[in-house]
Amino acid sequence: MENRIETDIPAPDEVTSAVPAGPGDAGADGQKAGKKGRHKRGIPVRVFVFALIAAVLVSYMAAFATVSNIYKTRIADLASERKSDAPDRLDTVVGLIKSHSYYEVDEDTLCRSLLGGYVNIVGDRYAYYYDEEEFSALISENSGDSQGIGVSIIEDTDHKCIKIIAVYEGSPAAAAGIAVGDRIISVGKGENAEPLSGMSYETAVGKLTGAAGTTAEFSVARGEDFDSAEIIDFSIKRDHFTTTSVMYRVSDLSVNGQKAGVIKITGFDLTTPVMFEKAMDELIAAGCGYFVFDVRYNPGGDLASITAVLSFFLREGDTVIRTVDRSGSEEKTTVAPVTLTGNYEGCSVSAEDIGKYREAAIGHSAVLANGSTASAAELFTSSLKDYGISLIVGEKTFGKGSMQSVFNLAFYGFPGGLKFTTKMYFPPLSEGYDGIGIEPDLAVEPSEYMRSKNIFDIADKDDVQLTAALDRLAPGH
Repeated sequence: MENRIETDIPAPDEVTSAVPAGPGDAGADGQKAGKKGRHKRGIPVRVFVFALIAAVLVSYMAAFATVSNIYKTRIADLASERKSDAPDRLDTVVGLIKSHSYYEVDEDTLCRSLLGGYVNIVGDRYAYYYDEEEFSALISENSGDSQGIGVSIIEDTDHKCIKIIAVYEGSPAAAAGIAVGDRIISVGKGENAEPLSGMSYETAVGKLTGAAGTTAEFSVARGEDFDSAEIIDFSIKRDHFTTTSVMYRVSDLSVNGQKAGVIKITGFDLTTPVMFEKAMDELIAAGCGYFVFDVRYNPGGDLASITAVLSFFLREGDTVIRTVDRSGSEEKTTVAPVTLTGNYEGCSVSAEDIGKYREAAIGHSAVLANGSTASAAELFTSSLKDYGISLIVGEKTFGKGSMQSVFNLAFYGFPGGLKFTTKMYFPPLSEGYDGIGIEPDLAVEPSEYMRSKNIFDIADKDDVQLTAALDRLAPGH
């Protein structure tokens, strides 16, 4: 915009009248100019300066607005580019280091470190970055798929060996004839055999585990008397197998002469609902009228899994869980028929599933919990307590009321996966227990003997929490 003061442009009346007369007959000259034609009129200096400053300001403001709009548009474009291609920022850092660092750095290692750093500064104690191998193992574990010989083991400190506490159905170990109670005393074969008594438990486990297609060679001692046990050599080809998150048995103890079934749930993965149903059906068929659900040392698991399991005890429309996100929005998950597919097929809920074991459990069941009962296992505990279905026996639970989501970073151009807290959750009817835990209805501390043994290696009669639960369930209490 050009700043010009032209006297041949007729001035408004108020400006004209504001112009003071100069030496001589300025007014007469003006009148003459009107009669004889236009003549340039003189403008006082202060008026000229005022007009000039005003014009400059107007021009500056217009120029600023134009440039500002240009930069705003460019910034918006850049922001849009970054939003649509977020990895560019990390790629820039990686590129700088690769191009200028004195030290050679592996790109994958650098990327993992950067992602791990992002997780660490969030302040989320449950956030974690899984590399590709860890993420693959996590997905397989959640779906119940594992590789190996197919056994669950514990350390036998008395005999410095490994004791088998479960043999998974359809596993290589089951096909080879491995039995619960067998004690692995050495790994390797012939001259290469190494006794487990000379190595740590972690080292021994490492020698037993391996990928599908490889071979595990070891010897077991079979028999109750360890010193006179039969020694059996095995050579088993490792393969894929489905892990067991539910173990069950008819207890050695009874309630007023009636059988009691014990169901231990080690975690809530995608296989748990089907296995739990099988356990209940077989225990009922065996004549059990009382049930103990053992979730001690259960760290939690998948929401779909716990929802399906609780559906066996609740009524349609009952609340399973309440969740709240960071904006304060609340959602409820309720019991209803649902058909799931893929890996989640086993977590489907049919109309017949809903309330299937409700009557069998009300007044005839107890939940065993302790300080390592967490997350989904706490939801299981609190739900059966809230709806008056089961007695809670043992110790106060861990107190984890936050929900984590797992994201496959392959969709975003990164290796592995990312887990972090996305919601807080609350039990169906009671207050939240995050950081607090759930108090049992009947508090029972483990005995010193129990503290010295693995929970899987304690007889029912020596389990003071189990015996207390069965005593309390007896009629008359």
